[in-house]
This record gives sequence, C-alpha cells and structure tokens, in this order.
Amino acid sequence: MTHNTRHGWILPVVVLFAAGCASPFDDEATRIWQHNDPAKWALTDAGQTHRLDTLAGLSATPTDNTEPLLTPKSGVDEYVALALANNPSILAAKHKIERLAQRVPQATSLDDPMFQVSPIGEMAQTAAGQVGLMTGVSQKIPFPGKLDTRGRIAQQDVAMATAELAQTRLRVAADTRKAYWDHYANVRAVEVMEHSRSLLEQIKSVAEAEYKAGTRTQGDVLRASVELANLENELVTLKRMRETSRAMLNQLMDRATDAPLPEPAEVGPTVVTQRLDDLLTRAAQDNPALSKAREKNEQMRQMLHLAKLGRLPDLTVGATYNAVEAKGLSKAANGKDQWWFSFGINLPIWTQKYDAAQREALRGMMESAAELSAEQNRVAFAVQEAYLRIEAQRQLVTYFEDTILPQARQMVEASTSGYRAGSVDFLTLVDNWRKLLGFEVMRHRAVAQWEQAAADLDLAVGSASQETQP
Repeated sequence: MTHNTRHGWILPVVVLFAAGCASPFDDEATRIWQHNDPAKWALTDAGQTHRLDTLAGLSATPTDNTEPLLTPKSGVDEYVALALANNPSILAAKHKIERLAQRVPQATSLDDPMFQVSPIGEMAQTAAGQVGLMTGVSQKIPFPGKLDTRGRIAQQDVAMATAELAQTRLRVAADTRKAYWDHYANVRAVEVMEHSRSLLEQIKSVAEAEYKAGTRTQGDVLRASVELANLENELVTLKRMRETSRAMLNQLMDRATDAPLPEPAEVGPTVVTQRLDDLLTRAAQDNPALSKAREKNEQMRQMLHLAKLGRLPDLTVGATYNAVEAKGLSKAANGKDQWWFSFGINLPIWTQKYDAAQREALRGMMESAAELSAEQNRVAFAVQEAYLRIEAQRQLVTYFEDTILPQARQMVEASTSGYRAGSVDFLTLVDNWRKLLGFEVMRHRAVAQWEQAAADLDLAVGSASQETQP
C-alpha cells in the first residue's frame, strides 16, 4: 500500500464526520417556525393545534374546526365539553407528554462511538515500515441495567406528565362548571332585579294614587323614587358582574371574551349519589395529584437504583488500525498494516460523588413520600369539605324554596293590601319588598354555590361524583 493511497480517503472521512447526519427537522416547516413571528403561531383555535403538531413532526389527529353552537338548551356539560376541546392549558399538557416521551430513547441509547485519526506527526518506525496513518474507533457500553434504569426514570417523567394532564382536564372542567354557575347566578340576579323593579314601580303607582287621594304623604312617593334609583345602581353592578362571568366562561373555552352566550336555563340540582367514605376511597385511587406523587416516589427509587449502579464500571471496546508504508529502515519492511482490538473499563474509585448520588436519591424518596402523605391529607380534606358544602347548600336551597320565599311573597302581598287599606305604612311595605328581593337573589346564589361545591368534589375525587336530577 503506497503512501498516497492510504491518505487518499482521509478527506472524505473527515468531511463525513464533520457534516454529521441530516436532521429530519431541517425542513421548511422548522425554518418557518424559527424565523417567523411566534405571535403568529398563538394557540387560539383547533386549527393552530394541527399546525403546531405538523411543525413538531407529530401525527396530529384531524379535528373538526366547526365549533358546536351553544343554545339556551345547552347545559353545563356542553360548556365543559367545549372547554376540554379548546382550552390551551390542556393542549400544553398534551405536548408536554409528547416532549418528555422523546427523552426515553435519549436515556436508553448508547453514547456516540469515538472515531480518532492521526494523519500527521512523527509516526512510529517498525520493522514492517513506517506508520503513515493511525486510526481507531471505540464504544462505551454501560454496565447492564444502567440504560434500562435511565429509561424507567425518563418514563416516570412521562407518567407524571400524564397525571398532570388528567389533573389539568379536571381543573378546567371544574373551573368551567364554577364559572358557568357564577354566570347563572348573575343572570338570575339581574332577572330578579328587573322583575322587582316592575313590582316597585307598581308600589310607587299605588303611593302616587294614595297621595293624590290625600290619604298618604308625598314622602311615600319620594321614598319609592329613591328605592328605584338604588335599584338601578344595583342593576348596573349586577350587569357588570354578569359580563365579567361571561368573559371568564368564554376564556375557559378559548373564545373571545366578549363572545355572546345564551342565558343559562333552569335545571334540576345535582345530588351526590355516594357516601362520603366511598368518595374518599375513590379519591385515594383516582385523584391524579396522588398518582403523580406516587410516580415521583417510584422515580426516586429508580434514581437510587441508578446511583448504586454508578459504582459499577462501564466497558469500553475499541478497534485500532495503523496503515504502514512499504518502505522503512529495515530491508525486510513489507508494509504490512497493524490492527488490534482493545477492552477497557473505568475505575469508579472517587466514591464521594456516588455516595452523594445515593444520599440525594434517599432524600428524594423521603421527600416524595412526605409529599404523597401531604397530598393525601389535602385530597381527603377537599373531598370532605366539598361534600359538606353540598349538603349545607342543599339544605339552604330547600329552606329557601319551601319556607322563606313563600312566606316572603305572602308578606309582600299582605303589606301591599294593607298599605292600600291604610293599615300598613310605606316603610314596612318597602322593607318587606327588600327582603323578598334579597331572598330571591340569595336563593339563586345558593343554587350556584351548591353546583360549585359539586364541581370541587369532582376535582377532589378525580371523576364524576354526582348526577343531575331532572
């Protein structure tokens, strides 16, 4: 083998290793992503979801961009379905799972092999001739179990992200339900106020008639006018609250905050169909926050196992090839090339880092165990607190509907008749009207709080815990 022949392949090899392999992400979509304004890629609708999936090289599921119409017959479940389909927090959680899943092949893959070439320098002189080129390749092979353990640690990240997605979906559903019922209460409060304004206008007409007849003073008329003005101020506040709750509900569904919404219809209340003990048992099994805490504890166990494996040496295998020229100091030089295989291991003698890795993993296990215990306590409290709130609001709504409101309406009717007959003064009539107005608003607030407590119970349990009564 001549000197020129042996060195002729050096340049292609160097160019090949310098260039590396072409990335599948070096395409037009990636360049657009890198060079365009990120604001243009904001996740504002289902179409943007498909666009992001395409850029990421993921197989996006075809989506129907036609948003279902909300009608006055749409219940809270339709609003929740829209929020679960469109909320960007859920989309972000899904992409997080896909992102972390790409760490598993990274963690379980071997390190890149090392290729070394020495084409220039004072080469060794051998009996076979002068060494003209030295090359070698080596590969590090971790101790059995290390790559698998790293893979399991990476898979625990995916499992925790999956639990986070489930928790995000539950939170979005609960927030949407609570926003819906907040909007419901505000809409109903405005309706009550507007109906009460009509009632107060009738009372004012009676006072004016009595004043013209000379049986009442002008003070009754003025008092009625003042109450109407106060009612208008309260209506302004309630309408602002109605618009705010509508904006919150639209935001959760990833719609324009000022998008119109139909007024929520009257529906039957929800009732809890299970006992508290059963709900606590279900929460311990189904709550995603607890699942995430358990996955983290398992990840710490795997990290401890990996820390122990770190004390075991890794194997490095290599192959060396030396090109020898056919001329040399010895007349017997024949230019026979040299090659050999080599085996080596690292020596894990600096034990401080391995000791520290084990201590870190042990502290991580204790930390995750304490976090799991704290989360179990928090979930148990959340389930019980929401359950008790549901029961309290149910009793309050029943008391309003069966006792307080019928009596308040009777008081207003009796006061109106008594005022016309001259046996009841105007202040008593207005006071009874005010009480009825407050009770009717409180009744709708109590219904909303009942439903919001049910949403909190679903969030704490980790799945549906009640059903709607017709």
